[in-house]
Amino acid sequence: MADGSESGAGSAGTQAGREAGSAAGGDGQAPGGDTQPSPSTPSRLQVNEDLLVLIKKYAMQLGLLVVVWMVGYWAFSVSWIMLGLFVWMWREKRQKAKEFKIKTARKAAQNEQETVLARLEDLPSWVYFPDVERAEWLNKILAQLWPYVGRYVEDILRTSVEPVVKDSHDMLKSFQFSTIMLGDMPPRVGGIQVYTEHVHRNEIILDMEIMYAGDCDIQIRMKRFLAGIQDLQIHGTLRVVMKPLVKFSPLIGGITVFFLNRPEIDFNLTNLADVFDFPGLSSLLKGIVADQVSNFMVLPNRYPMPLIPDLEVAKLKYPMPVGVLRIHLKEAKELMRADVGFMKKGKSDPYCTLQVGAQSFRSKTIENSLEPRWNEYYEAVVDQLEGQTMQVNMFDEDPGSKDDPLGNAAVSISEVVKMGFSDMWLPLEDATTGQVHLRMSWLSLSSQMEALDKMEKVKRIADADALSSALLVVRVDSAKNLPTVKKSGSDPNPYVELSVAQKHWKTKPQYNTYEPVWEEAFNFLIQNPLHQELLAEVKDEKTKKTLGKKVISVKSLLTLDRMSTKRPFRLDGTSAELHMELILRILSSEAEESDDLDEIEPVSPTAAGPSTPAAPPSEPAQPSPASSTEDRQANNSNGSVVRRRINANPASTPTRPKSEPAHAVDGPNPYACQIQLSLHHSADTDKLLVTVHKATNLMPLANQKMCDPYVRIYLQPDKNRSGRKKTSVVKDNINPAWDETLEFPVTLAEAKQRSLDIVIKNKRSLFETIRGNSSGSLGRVEVDLSKVDNLATQNNPIWFELKQDVGSLSRSSSVSSYRSEL
Repeated sequence: MADGSESGAGSAGTQAGREAGSAAGGDGQAPGGDTQPSPSTPSRLQVNEDLLVLIKKYAMQLGLLVVVWMVGYWAFSVSWIMLGLFVWMWREKRQKAKEFKIKTARKAAQNEQETVLARLEDLPSWVYFPDVERAEWLNKILAQLWPYVGRYVEDILRTSVEPVVKDSHDMLKSFQFSTIMLGDMPPRVGGIQVYTEHVHRNEIILDMEIMYAGDCDIQIRMKRFLAGIQDLQIHGTLRVVMKPLVKFSPLIGGITVFFLNRPEIDFNLTNLADVFDFPGLSSLLKGIVADQVSNFMVLPNRYPMPLIPDLEVAKLKYPMPVGVLRIHLKEAKELMRADVGFMKKGKSDPYCTLQVGAQSFRSKTIENSLEPRWNEYYEAVVDQLEGQTMQVNMFDEDPGSKDDPLGNAAVSISEVVKMGFSDMWLPLEDATTGQVHLRMSWLSLSSQMEALDKMEKVKRIADADALSSALLVVRVDSAKNLPTVKKSGSDPNPYVELSVAQKHWKTKPQYNTYEPVWEEAFNFLIQNPLHQELLAEVKDEKTKKTLGKKVISVKSLLTLDRMSTKRPFRLDGTSAELHMELILRILSSEAEESDDLDEIEPVSPTAAGPSTPAAPPSEPAQPSPASSTEDRQANNSNGSVVRRRINANPASTPTRPKSEPAHAVDGPNPYACQIQLSLHHSADTDKLLVTVHKATNLMPLANQKMCDPYVRIYLQPDKNRSGRKKTSVVKDNINPAWDETLEFPVTLAEAKQRSLDIVIKNKRSLFETIRGNSSGSLGRVEVDLSKVDNLATQNNPIWFELKQDVGSLSRSSSVSSYRSEL
């Protein structure tokens, strides 16, 4: 009765409010004629939402009372009540911690300074790393673009993702996105780091720390069931590669984005999916989501965005790996005690996980031990050196519940590459005590048969036949003329399954087509290239029947040029063709030259405007057939590629004695290594001015595709600091231009009694090993100033021919892979 009286009073009050509003505003209208509802009058939607909240609250309380009554009625033990109470308390605590984290992240997005001062735990990366720059300007741009990004994402999900999901299975025919809202909170860029070293000249690489704690709401509906996620949180390092750089608009040929390592992902489940928000189920679901993100955006997976036509997108998305990291997990010691012991001190059941990009490895579990010994080997294919790390996580296995963390550590892969081999004890972070013992070796990729013999010897000495000797890269492009599927009323959904020994990979299915295009790449670590085979099968996802298969011997690639082939393969017993590219590389512990198979040549688009035609290839006149020669590539002034032959036989290379000064030559020689100088003595400053203009046709050292040259000049026989000068370094260039003037304080009379010792050197790199020539000399010339005419007047530029060290030429000729590189 009381409730009814209150309801009646509320109805009367609402009716009175309507009448008062009608009298004052003319039937609820403002003087201007527009409808103006009273602020105190609740809308029908708000009333319905409040009613739903009230019903849900009382339903939960009623359900709790029913559960308590059933426990008493069926005479269950009190332990069940305690267990339920414990689960409820755990969930409430976890929910509060999650809400606090979301609230803090949102506050940081609105007022970063105030939030940072209030909580000094989650600082952005620019606070810790001086080479990481703030990007507030970018955050302001994102905030302005975010509403349009939301509409763009919604359009992609509805027009692209939703139809694919519906066609993937009959049970998903009713799948649809009922709500897609990215919210009002845009992601934040915590810092940007732009790389300037170890970067190729035709690319720009930068890392962005992405922090997203938005108020998104994405709901999906299947028949009568509704499920979704809210409060999505993502934190990770996103790498952006702009490659290749071109000479026409828009200057950047394509952009590739990916996460170097797995990002941290968290979210709340809503509606029907909320039943998964319990121990075990919640972590399982989030692990599945993290795996899907890894398959899409974590190395070796990339998301390419071509900006110019005729660009090979496959090379942007799947470039060649840079090497293989061999990991020897030996042991751990002084681990924390995670299990409780009643009669004696408890121990742990430890196991270790290793993550390199999207690749993950798990060791076996050593029960009841604080100093486990695994002695296990793992091999990870590495696609990026700078910025990528290997994550090491230690856990205590607890069957039936979440495993307890025992600590973690991180290893910079670039540091391992720098050392070549590393044997270290890593202290575990986020743990009171504990260390893990790792041995790591860096293996580069070689296209030389000699490297296979060396690797087999290493495996025999280490008694580890299970280790890999080679890497096989398989790029699946497309298929044509696939056979029809018998007893099927529709076109097939073909996919390719690749197998080498026990390793299997599958492409994504292409729906309802006889000529699918996949454009996917996969890596296989090969233990024995002489005996293993690659099995490629094209199958139909609907019927699971094989449409065709092809067996390819890995050994057949060893005899091919550069150990690679790109061609169609006829499927056995059919007229169908499977287009693939196979690339075999031998693992080598020695430093190797970088592979240029994926160098993207900038091509002018047909509609971009007229372009300058490339100069025809030039060849030297009548090369000697008896001499050992190598092809060499250089860029001329208009950017076209010119090939020339150089003599690689040091015995047949005429060289002057080091003490013999060089003489000026008439002009530039397209086949010789030369340097252009201007020599002039200034009477005003009483200094010798040496202007270094440029050099041509420099020869990179072994293990290098390009060189980073600079010029070092000594005024002989002066050994003082004032008599030693050098230019700046030109990155990745065999035809460098400096146009720098170096000054030597010396009178004209003294200068005519001196000579200049000029050496072009290669700048040492952290990841390159210079063997056989410790000086890194690319060429040398000695100029006798007494033989320079008109030194006191302004001279025109003079060309001098550079001398090559015999050791340098011998070393270069021994690197036969340099020929295959060009």
